[in-house]
Amino acid sequence: MKWNLLIAFLILSLVSCDQRPIAKVVAIDQNGLQQALVADNEKIKVINFWATWCAPCVEELPYFEKIGASYKNQVEVILISLDDAKNITSEVQPFLENNQIRSQVLLLDDPYAAEWIPIVDQHWDGAIPVTLIISKDKKQFYNKALTYKELEDAINEFL
Repeated sequence: MKWNLLIAFLILSLVSCDQRPIAKVVAIDQNGLQQALVADNEKIKVINFWATWCAPCVEELPYFEKIGASYKNQVEVILISLDDAKNITSEVQPFLENNQIRSQVLLLDDPYAAEWIPIVDQHWDGAIPVTLIISKDKKQFYNKALTYKELEDAINEFL
């Protein structure tokens, strides 16, 4: 019995080693988006545009979570949801809780995509998932879903 408890404790300790709290989604407008896109002098920003209804987006979210935990001193992960703002409490926040999402989550509540898409990248056609990685010296836009290896390789190009 003692061994079972010890094993259960060890498994729970390993599973819960990321001590960051579950994310609370925050709605932003175009001005908030522009602020999120400002390079940080201290950390590399990894900004992913996604939605709960986008299967490739959901598939790659664990990669961003792993990067955020593994590179927490060098990288800031920001997940920008393009879900409908009316679904924040009914769909987006429960999704974050069910999937243990701990990275910063913003929901872009701005219907004028033609205005804000070029702010992110001139070549973006609006499809998701997409990822923007920025530092004080460099910017790279990925117009596709990323594997963990691709994401980690991209981060390492900035380090």
